[in-house]
Amino acid sequence: MAAPPLSLRGVYDSLRVPTLRDLVFSAKAYLATALALIVGFSQNLENPYWAVLTIYIVLTPPESGAIRSKALFRFLGTIGGGMLMMGVTGLLGDQLGVLITVTILIITGATFLKQTDRTPANYLWFSGGITAGVVGLTNLMQPTNVFDYATARMGEISLGILAIAAVDSVFWPRPMTPDFLKTMADWRGQARNWLVDALSLTAAQSSDEDRRKVLRQGLRDMTKAVGVIDAKAVQLPFDVVAMAPRGRQLNLVRRQVVELIADLAGIEIWARALRHDQTLHTDLGEALDQVSRWIEASPDQPDDRTEAHAAEGEALIAALNARHDALDPVGGLVLSMERGLLSRLAAFVRDWAGLSLALRAVETGGKLSPRLDQVARQAKPVRSVDYLGALFDVAPMLLSMGLTATIWYWTAWSSGGGALLFSMIGCVFLVGQDRILQSSTGLLSWILTAFGLVFLYQYAILPQVTDFPVLIAVLGCALLPFGLMMAMSTAGMLICVYIFAFLGLQSAYAADFNQSLQTLNASLAGLLIAFACLYLCSYDHARFAARRLLLAVRRDILDIARSRRIPDRERFLFLAIDRLALYFPAAEQIFGEGQLPRVRMIDDFGIGINLLTLRHSEPEVSPAMRTVLQGLRAQAEETYRAKLKARSDGGALRELVDAALDNPALLTETTRGRLIEALTGMHLALHDEQAPPPGELIP
Repeated sequence: MAAPPLSLRGVYDSLRVPTLRDLVFSAKAYLATALALIVGFSQNLENPYWAVLTIYIVLTPPESGAIRSKALFRFLGTIGGGMLMMGVTGLLGDQLGVLITVTILIITGATFLKQTDRTPANYLWFSGGITAGVVGLTNLMQPTNVFDYATARMGEISLGILAIAAVDSVFWPRPMTPDFLKTMADWRGQARNWLVDALSLTAAQSSDEDRRKVLRQGLRDMTKAVGVIDAKAVQLPFDVVAMAPRGRQLNLVRRQVVELIADLAGIEIWARALRHDQTLHTDLGEALDQVSRWIEASPDQPDDRTEAHAAEGEALIAALNARHDALDPVGGLVLSMERGLLSRLAAFVRDWAGLSLALRAVETGGKLSPRLDQVARQAKPVRSVDYLGALFDVAPMLLSMGLTATIWYWTAWSSGGGALLFSMIGCVFLVGQDRILQSSTGLLSWILTAFGLVFLYQYAILPQVTDFPVLIAVLGCALLPFGLMMAMSTAGMLICVYIFAFLGLQSAYAADFNQSLQTLNASLAGLLIAFACLYLCSYDHARFAARRLLLAVRRDILDIARSRRIPDRERFLFLAIDRLALYFPAAEQIFGEGQLPRVRMIDDFGIGINLLTLRHSEPEVSPAMRTVLQGLRAQAEETYRAKLKARSDGGALRELVDAALDNPALLTETTRGRLIEALTGMHLALHDEQAPPPGELIP
């Protein structure tokens, strides 16, 4: 298992030979630092080191779109946090205990919101909470200074934002869109190969379980694209390209990727079931060959051929639907499975063509077709949010700050305010991480390194340097190497940030040794309290997240079975795939990347989507069939209540589904084709539970 990224071992493992991009990154940070310090000191700003701190935070990740979006969030968060503390201090400035309590609640509330937002936009909450903490906690004993302090920090942070934006715009801006399109091209190539393999129904039956494991691991890898899109969708509209992608286009890309993953999961179940049969319909092989040829002819990256290829896809969809309709749904289980596979393939071709056209619009800035534009307008991302996990993550921060504040309040501890500030900072960087002791040791090492460099700078270098250009050159001797380290590891960023945070908390124009020691003592005390609380509240985040995600999918299926109002299909589908995308990284942390955990989430997804189809069909069937479906739904409710309690239903739901398929009333229904496909899909997913994929079981 890899070491935590902030631990000494984790940092050592991340170091490598610097690349050209690393050198450019470090040079950008240094040039922006020089610019901010020149402007700040020439204009007699109170403490220009806050501008430099902002530069090193905003500069990661190093792509121009990410820098600009993060700069905006930093600016808005700083303004919001500063103004909020002005208002709170104005109301409660004469009540120290209440003011401390409200300040802690504001900081933990902002951290909670950050933990519930999985997109880069969470930096808005992060910067707002940090600003509220710095402004509020450093002025608790002098609340009348909050206005001046907050406005000074806002001005200095704005200077840092402008400096890094200017340097990045002039000096080797790095666009994100080409890298994003390359990532999506790689994903499409992976999906293409996966589909061709899944449709190979002539594979030897003896290797079926091995093939199944490979295919499901392929699905695991493909779900990672959802996280990539979530990370980039907020940043790409700020990119430095001729036509930056629009949010609507990126929402459409995400939607199509989620739909394709769902299509592939369905294809895997139906195709593997057919692989066991020896009497396939003669036309099915030809249809599979047509889909394979069409997908293999798809351009890796969208180009001038994309629209023509999408038009060919429309013709292929019509052919697949015609073959589907030609098969009699009452012809037996095999024909029902072939109809189901043809339906999934038609959906896959439609979604693949939609993704190609969406990526083409992202690349060229062109307009979407009216149909896709309508889909894009409704393609609002649906994401799974674990509020309980977020509460567990902020609990150590609340405990740490509350304990520090209590000690300070009752002992009149002279360094209490600083300890409270660093208690917050220590928690901010370790919230939600596993192996707290290793991470804490690493973080403490980097903070002590930063403070040692601050002492060296303040008391050995500054007294010897009288010329500002020489000072900038001397700073470069440290900042350029740390910039290279920052491109490889978070530790480099932390060292730079803490260097300028320590400098920012002291006078920028006159070093005070006693104040420096007091800041060091406060920081160590606050950090040790934070580390102790983080350790006491630590738990296995990956295992907890994996369990919660699996239970969330099962609760959704329970809602499908029991709710009077039929749940929305797209919401269920998008949430299920999003949870699958979150589940696999957590499972990899538990078992290692090479193993596939024995998880029922994919099969649960198949059961849920087919149960939802049956629910939509209930109003259209005869009373006798409606009674059958309602009984099946009641059993599904009992089954998933039992699963939530880690119990089995003894195969009762599977028996009811099989009985429904054998019910003569089913053959008289006008919607029998759709009913038989849905029941057959449930039959296959439920029988999959008897043959779980190889791997360990999450207890």
